[in-house]
Amino acid sequence: MAEKTINLSGKQIVDGLNQQKAQLDAIQRGMASIQGLIQELFFAKESIKGIKKTKKGEKSLISLGAGVFLEMKVDETTKVKRSIAGNILIDSKIDAALEELEKQEKEATEKLQQLYKQQESIQANMNTLTRIITEAQKARQEQAK
Repeated sequence: MAEKTINLSGKQIVDGLNQQKAQLDAIQRGMASIQGLIQELFFAKESIKGIKKTKKGEKSLISLGAGVFLEMKVDETTKVKRSIAGNILIDSKIDAALEELEKQEKEATEKLQQLYKQQESIQANMNTLTRIITEAQKARQEQAK
């Protein structure tokens, strides 16, 4: 396979580097969002597992978030309400809800892995572009001598 030479201006290289930085920022925001979702799924699964172990009529502390809890008597230990879209709730057996959360966690983890791969690729591109810029600056300094 023959080598192909491509000539790029300094501005094109810098523009390419800036574009890669913007893509990296977007990917990192997506990764943070997915990591938050995975954490939320983990806490939901743990809460459901706790409910399964609770007997009807027992008191339990329910986390409302931000370190705020509500003590309440548990009357239902076999089903939960689950959101399917927006504010639409359906009854779901606890085991089915756990399975759905596991499925969502698996999908989120797979998406996170894809984003990690994209991040690595972009970082490699950025390293290459940075190396080209550095080499061009060195060459320019050598010519100026």
